[in-house]
Amino acid sequence: MSDTQKSTRGGARIGAGRKTKYEKTVVMRVPEKYKEAISALIAYLDDTSHISKHYPQGSQSDPVFLRSLDDNAQNITYSTKPI
Repeated sequence: MSDTQKSTRGGARIGAGRKTKYEKTVVMRVPEKYKEAISALIAYLDDTSHISKHYPQGSQSDPVFLRSLDDNAQNITYSTKPI
């Protein structure tokens, strides 16, 4: 391939990369201990995205067990209620 021809392999390209179902995403560093709780929160938010004023009872997640940064055992639950 000569220097004047463009390669279609490798490097940055428009539209390249993994696609996501979310509008925008960010990269964030979180403690490894919280990984499961954060994954559970994201799954819960996805599962309850349909909740609106037409769904008055709301929803509460199953408890998620984790250990705090001070190594205390904790259960976390998430709840969604329409506004």
